[in-house]
Amino acid sequence: MARILVVVEDAALCRDLSGQLRAKGHEVLEAAGGNEFNRSLAEDTFDLALADLWIRGKPAGLDLLDRMDREGKGTEVVVFVPPNDPQSAAEALRRGASDLLSRPVPPDLLLVAVQRGLERKRLKSQVRHLSSALKRRYPVEGIVHRSRQMEEILRLAARASQAEATMLIQGESGTGKEMIARAAHAHSPRRDGPFHVVDCGTIPENLLESELFGHKRGAFTGAEATRKGLFDSAQGGTLLLDEVGELPFSLQVKLLRVLQEKEIRPLGDDRSRKIDVRILAATNKDLQAEIHQGRFREDLYYRLNVVSIRVPPLRERPDDILPLARHFLQKHARKRGMPSLDIDPLASKLLLRYHWPGNVRELENAMERAVALTDGQVLRPEDLPDSTRGTTLAPALPLDAELTLEELERRYILHVLKQQGGNRVRAAAALGIGRNTLWRKLKSYGAQGDEDRDVLG
Repeated sequence: MARILVVVEDAALCRDLSGQLRAKGHEVLEAAGGNEFNRSLAEDTFDLALADLWIRGKPAGLDLLDRMDREGKGTEVVVFVPPNDPQSAAEALRRGASDLLSRPVPPDLLLVAVQRGLERKRLKSQVRHLSSALKRRYPVEGIVHRSRQMEEILRLAARASQAEATMLIQGESGTGKEMIARAAHAHSPRRDGPFHVVDCGTIPENLLESELFGHKRGAFTGAEATRKGLFDSAQGGTLLLDEVGELPFSLQVKLLRVLQEKEIRPLGDDRSRKIDVRILAATNKDLQAEIHQGRFREDLYYRLNVVSIRVPPLRERPDDILPLARHFLQKHARKRGMPSLDIDPLASKLLLRYHWPGNVRELENAMERAVALTDGQVLRPEDLPDSTRGTTLAPALPLDAELTLEELERRYILHVLKQQGGNRVRAAAALGIGRNTLWRKLKSYGAQGDEDRDVLG
């Protein structure tokens, strides 16, 4: 049964209501308003409250609704409203009342309202529980990963999402920068607000200012109506400036002013107005190099780069390749009404060996193609694009009769390392061995490899 608070000015009615509820097995606490009412809320938690809209000339019911919303205790509130005050009744509903009743209240109607309020509380609790379970299972929605690098990035994004600081997300095209931004928004206090993206590299310079800040009617030729910009549309939420390195120099000055003053001025308007928007930025350019070339403002860079996240290319996190490949196979098979596909072991090796210059975007494209072309339930090498298949995995090593197994292993490992440009992470993935194991073997060969260059000539 439930714990119910009854806040009714009429003492006789309060006892009558409490008696009806106790008869149904509920635990009931009575409060007449004022200090007693506030003390009850401070010391106890309740599943449901029944409250007069007005007590001693004060809007007790509305105050209770506001307090429940502010403190997030999950108490449902049924409000008693005068029959001749529809405006207050509407306000109570707007502030979250689960039901409205007018006195005198028939016992059956009272119990229906109480039952409905308790059911609403149960459903809300169930939604919160499921949402919490999903967040624990998928800490950042939609981002499939297994690598240590991505785990650290997502942990940083989750921590930074609680702050209002700007965030600069850098990485090659197709690495998932926008998904990181969406995850930061989804875990922030602004999660219920809008999330908008503007691609600074695809909108012509003469239209970009209007797209960002909006314009007044007649501000320029063709401006036949006043139009809100993306900063206005993102009020209370987040705006991602994608490919911010492409922002024209003239607009960089105006963006810097927005970040400093927290206000915008639409084209053709003579007044500025405050905005409440969190700014995230993403780029595939080296902005410090752009600064040295005089193409990006240094002061704007430091304003954007309060929290810095670098998303590594897929070739630097091979642990993510197969989980992502399986995810995309399931996604596109589901779209076509097909069963999920498995991945042939040789196809897995090819996927791990390939450098993926187009990153996650290229991987998804390859998996969508495979789903469209395969005639079975297993993805095989022939289902992959030619660029992904490359040459055969087997190295052309001389099978000298005097060649020992140890020497054969040495030659094969060095051959695969060379194929991978000296990158130990990719070589270990292609060989199917741990990185520490590979490092020890390379050390014994006197060739340790490098993350970025081919040490084998």
